[in-house]
Amino acid sequence: MALLSAGADGSHGKEEGTRLKNLEDAKVVVAGGAGGVGEGIVLALLRQRARVVVTSRSEAKLRELQTLCRDVGTGELIPLVGDLSTEAAARELQNRLHAIFREVDVVVASLGSWWQGSPLTSVDVLVWERILQDNLTCNLLAVKVLVPLLAPKTGRYVHINSFSAEQSLPQAGPMAMVAAAQKSMALTLAEELKPVGIRVFELILGPVKTRQRARTGNARPDWYSSEEVGDYVVGLLTGSNKEVVHHLLRKR
Repeated sequence: MALLSAGADGSHGKEEGTRLKNLEDAKVVVAGGAGGVGEGIVLALLRQRARVVVTSRSEAKLRELQTLCRDVGTGELIPLVGDLSTEAAARELQNRLHAIFREVDVVVASLGSWWQGSPLTSVDVLVWERILQDNLTCNLLAVKVLVPLLAPKTGRYVHINSFSAEQSLPQAGPMAMVAAAQKSMALTLAEELKPVGIRVFELILGPVKTRQRARTGNARPDWYSSEEVGDYVVGLLTGSNKEVVHHLLRKR
């Protein structure tokens, strides 16, 4: 994979760090794991024999994910209907996750949705508020309720972000704004968690070849598949680097 990486201080390069030697029996939460990108991450984690709780607002999507994963044969998939749209719902989800795992090794946040519809001068305020809620507020709430579940010193937090954090597209200005804010959030979180040893990864993706896009013919062969993204996330978790920001680029 083509990759450009930058540390939390903006410096480039790799440093040696503590590894998760493997993910067998690791306790993992994937928020948004029933989505197009998230399901590839879940598959990769299950193949590493992890125990994976997948949270989603949609029970139907969780059932579809269970069908997709039933032939993996390793790991444990635990579907959990839960909501990160309000603080009350997020706290309820936190309590349910604590009851399942008590302490978590890895959190992956693959949250949000895409929007492209009008120039900034014409963006409807109600649309803007929905974009903020779906892409920014839910990620803040994920940090608030999921980070406290992570094991000190060994915990990992992986935030999945869009290439619009780095590259704006016409008529998708709000997405660029929230993605840039998410990137700043991840960098800030990494600094705040340094004293307790929890490491944060920000994975910025180009367009991804999800199953839905492949079915509808809206995917290109030079895009990474969601399962390739999942394999890369596994590599981040078990690798030796301390890099915080990872830009996953299009295939060359």
